[in-house]
Amino acid sequence: MKDRDAMVIEALERNGSDTSKPHQIDFFLDFERFEQAAPVAQAMDRDGFEVRVFENSDGTHTIEAKRLLVPSLETMRDITTQLNALTDKHGGNYDGWGTEGNNRGQTTE
Repeated sequence: MKDRDAMVIEALERNGSDTSKPHQIDFFLDFERFEQAAPVAQAMDRDGFEVRVFENSDGTHTIEAKRLLVPSLETMRDITTQLNALTDKHGGNYDGWGTEGNNRGQTTE
C-alpha cells in the first residue's frame, strides 16, 4: 500500500503537474489549544515556512504553513516525518499537505 505522500505526488503528476519544479505546498496541523500550536508554529517559522495559526469555530486551532519546494517523494516524506514528530510532541495532529500544483487550475490534497 502506498503512503499518503506518494499518493499526492502521483495525483499531481496524473493531473499534469511537473513535480521536478517548485510548488507552493500547504501543510495543515491541528491542535486542541493555542498553547499547543504556538511552539510548533514558531519552530516552523524558524525552518522557513510561512505560518498562520487560526482558531476554528469549535475552539480548536489549525496551523496553515506554506513553503515553496520541489515535491520529491524523499523531501515530502522527510517533512511528514518532522511534522508528525512535532505534532506528537505537542499533542496535535499533522493533517497532511496539498498544493495547487504548477498546472494552472489544478488542486490536489
